[in-house]
Amino acid sequence: MQGRRTEDLLRWDREHIVHGRWPIGDNIGIVTEKSHGIYFQDTEGKEYIDGASQLLCVNLGYGQQEIIDAISEELARTQYAMLFHGFSNVAIIECGQKLGELVPPGLDHFSFTTGGSESIDSAIRLARFYWHARGSNKYKVISLYDSYHGITGAALTATGSGKGSYERGLSSQMPGFIRIPSHYCYRCTFNQEYPRCGIQCARFLAEVIEKEGPDNIAAFMAEPVLGVGGMLAPPPEYWPMVREICTKYDVLLIADEVMTGFGRTGKMFAMEHWGIRPDIITMAKGITSAYLPFGAVAFSNDIWEAIKGRNFVAYTYSGHPVCAVAATKAMEIYVRDSIAENAASMGKYALERLIRDFGPLPCVGGANGLGLMLGIEIVADKATKRPFDPGLNVMQKIQDLALEQGLFVRVSGIGGTPSDRVVFAPPLTITSREVDRALDILHPIIAGLVPS
Repeated sequence: MQGRRTEDLLRWDREHIVHGRWPIGDNIGIVTEKSHGIYFQDTEGKEYIDGASQLLCVNLGYGQQEIIDAISEELARTQYAMLFHGFSNVAIIECGQKLGELVPPGLDHFSFTTGGSESIDSAIRLARFYWHARGSNKYKVISLYDSYHGITGAALTATGSGKGSYERGLSSQMPGFIRIPSHYCYRCTFNQEYPRCGIQCARFLAEVIEKEGPDNIAAFMAEPVLGVGGMLAPPPEYWPMVREICTKYDVLLIADEVMTGFGRTGKMFAMEHWGIRPDIITMAKGITSAYLPFGAVAFSNDIWEAIKGRNFVAYTYSGHPVCAVAATKAMEIYVRDSIAENAASMGKYALERLIRDFGPLPCVGGANGLGLMLGIEIVADKATKRPFDPGLNVMQKIQDLALEQGLFVRVSGIGGTPSDRVVFAPPLTITSREVDRALDILHPIIAGLVPS
């Protein structure tokens, strides 16, 4: 039974606050009040393991005092400083210098934002701006089905998953966007099986560029690992093939590292797994470990030289000094504490257990992912890969049962997302003991699913 304070808070919330991807005028019944380590606590004192880093953004967990202190100190010095009209500030310059040490070589030019959607929109504008500066009319952007890029205009149009849920009543489609099938091997659009498929999903990109005309295609944009789509990692050949295709047709390659960046996959940036250098990288979430809203777009020297001397757009809070120091301190911690290495180690540990203990369960089609971006495929029939009837709300029930047991996990398969997958993506500071504690809660819930 909830206390009076919690009931009053929830009642006011239902009557006044809009929630992301949740019916307006409703809430899930949890009011977060405190957090520490990989845990958050509600107003009733109940503690939850954060098995999803909330929105895959709290990479360093809660209570990183160094970041909190850096924020407080900068607030006392410089509450705000713009990047308009040629002005700059110490904090953003130092942040850019630190970021330049971490991004792939040759990508140390930056435009700053306040989050992932802004970073995506900025990257798309930058790609088109670059071609315009070169005297070209290239403007079309190719993205993937099963992808998620954000909720602002261009980002939402590029998004390829949950279209009905995100767009209903918004009429948000913008011209100049094309979507092609993703590398979702378990449910391949081409009805192929890896590796006999020859990575047709990658080869199809070349076909589309040919049919649309290379002179019209400004960029191909994708997440290195599909996030909202269910933590879907590509076959190892996928990204090298895509890079080769983009280079052949003179198309910019934009890597959306908003979720995958800053150690999430076991590398500082996910594209390092394949030795690929994109032309543009978008960042947010982990750049400050979500302690403050912040984002960035990194781009190549070729783009820099083409647009140099021209005016490009920015936002009121681009380069906010307080957010910048949070990012700088977070980046110091990622490097000093070998956070990416821990994500790789704990991801391997968790995946081995998912395959061993969850894989044989009657309603599990498989488990896969990269680093601490892991997903469990839920099916009603293992032999045919048939998913559960959406009307049964199986995925939401899994999430609800886990919450009752003190574990928050994200699930796809609700709100129009393309897959039925349970996501395990905890803060990158997690220990093997905490991995076991989380999976010990989750296992009987999934084991209790009945094939239909």
